[in-house]
Amino acid sequence: MLETEVEKIKKKVNRIYENYGLEVDGMAEEEMSRVYRYYIDEKKQLEKDLKDSEKHATSVDNDKAL
Repeated sequence: MLETEVEKIKKKVNRIYENYGLEVDGMAEEEMSRVYRYYIDEKKQLEKDLKDSEKHATSVDNDKAL
């Protein structure tokens, strides 16, 4: 089954949240819907924000190890 563009965007947004140590499961559905809609319209910003968040992923993982 092929992933739709929207599904790919949702996964990337979820990854951004995870990279900052935030759990998407605890977010209100309407809040996440707004975020998804924003990034559907702003795909370049999504890629930039995802790349920026990856810099924090290691520091978040290191914090968990303490």
